[in-house]
Amino acid sequence: MTAVAFGVAVALCTAGLAGQTQETQTTTKTKVEIKGGRNVTVTGCLEQRSNGDYLLTDVYENHRLGPSRYALVTSQDLSKHVGERVEIRGNAVTHGDGTVTVESETKTEGTTGAFDVPYLGVRSIKMRSSSCTR
Repeated sequence: MTAVAFGVAVALCTAGLAGQTQETQTTTKTKVEIKGGRNVTVTGCLEQRSNGDYLLTDVYENHRLGPSRYALVTSQDLSKHVGERVEIRGNAVTHGDGTVTVESETKTEGTTGAFDVPYLGVRSIKMRSSSCTR
C-alpha cells in the first residue's frame, strides 16, 4: 500500500513539473535589399546548406546552361521546395552588376556569395518537378 501511495505521489509531482515547462520562440528579422542586377528567370535544383542558406544548382537560364549555381537571397522559407526542380524569377547580381545587402544581427554586403557564387534575389518560385532529376 505504501508503494502504491509513493507511486501516485511521484506521478503527481512529475505531472506538476511537466505543466511548468516553458516554451521559448526565437525569431530573427532579416532585411534583404538588392540594388541593380539583371532580371532573370532560371530553372534549377533547390538545395539547402547545413547553415540554412539556399542554393540553386544545375541551373538553366533561357534554355541554355547558365552559371552552375546561385546563392539565393530571400526572407521566404523555401524549405518545402528543397530537392525539387524549381523556376525562380528574380534579380541576379553577378560580376559587379548590382549589389545585395542582407541585414540581421550583422550586415553583409557584396556582389557574390560564398565560394564566388553569384547571388539571386528571389521574387517568385514555382515548382517544375518534384525531384531534381531531368
